[in-house]
Amino acid sequence: MTNKANQHYVPQFYFRYFSDDGKSICVLNRKNGKTIKTASIKGQSSKKYYYGDENIEDRLSEIEGHFSEALRELKGTNSFEQYTPENHALLLQNIMLQKSRTVSERKKQKAMQDRFLQLYMECEVNNDDALDNETKEEFRKIAQTLEADPKQYQAHGMSIALECAGSLVDLLPIVLHNKTNRPFIFGDSPVVLTNPLLKQISLRGVLGAQTPGLIVLYPLSPRHCVMLIDAAAYKLKKLNSSVHSIRNLRDVALINKLQIHNSASAVYFSDFQYSQYVVELWRQEKTRLIDHIGKVLEAPGIDHNGEPMGDIIHAFEEQLPLIPKFSFLEYRKVPENEYQFTSREEYAGVDDA
Repeated sequence: MTNKANQHYVPQFYFRYFSDDGKSICVLNRKNGKTIKTASIKGQSSKKYYYGDENIEDRLSEIEGHFSEALRELKGTNSFEQYTPENHALLLQNIMLQKSRTVSERKKQKAMQDRFLQLYMECEVNNDDALDNETKEEFRKIAQTLEADPKQYQAHGMSIALECAGSLVDLLPIVLHNKTNRPFIFGDSPVVLTNPLLKQISLRGVLGAQTPGLIVLYPLSPRHCVMLIDAAAYKLKKLNSSVHSIRNLRDVALINKLQIHNSASAVYFSDFQYSQYVVELWRQEKTRLIDHIGKVLEAPGIDHNGEPMGDIIHAFEEQLPLIPKFSFLEYRKVPENEYQFTSREEYAGVDDA
């Protein structure tokens, strides 16, 4: 397998942030909890022709070069005080691109892509005057079984993700400094989105880039994790700078468990001495681990006058089974009957708990 054929959805430079020798990493299998002491970084979070295009890995490598420079500066200071606006923009782009390119994300997008393809084909059949009604009915039934090829959507999805990065610019950037004796770990989908503020909202998407209450978590090393947070929705206790020290083992465990939940097949850690710790985290969550599937809801649309306006399709990413309750955050959960679709810019805010 050539380098171009073995295409990564988590870049190798990111793995090295957690590797002692820059070549290998410890692995936990998400399916069965088994661990591997030494696995080559080159073979992790990659598949043969994952993007379908031999040249796309080269193009991604060029983009990753810019991202790695921005991350290197952040890792050098582990704070945002001296972080340039240019590098901040690159960090946000890196976060959104990384989220969009993983196996987990493909699985989350599949239901939406399949349904849109089916509806497109159904419209084509309905508008084809050359077909009689019986043939149209047969083709409509076939259309309902169609499945989209994720490789065809991959480049488009990554492009949209980069464009959406600007929607995160209002989130407060914080470096979580792990002061405990347990490390941060990461999965094969290391960018985690969660929304404790809107925990009670289940029939609408609450993980959009502009959604009130959004929290983004992105580990950078066993000791540091980037957190982007909606400062209008959450109050951080004792935050005096862009760095927040974590001394509560439970908070570290929550961040690590989110990585396990968000991953598709593998979880990674820096030192095998922590293997039993990682296995125990997995054991505590294994009955709640689910395969990542996006949700598509269809319902009759009604305008503001109560008149029908055609069907509405709402496709969204559900929250992970684990929604964290961090000891360092204060907020009031929004009840289902109080929440309406809105952006952070329009959101009036919530009272502190």
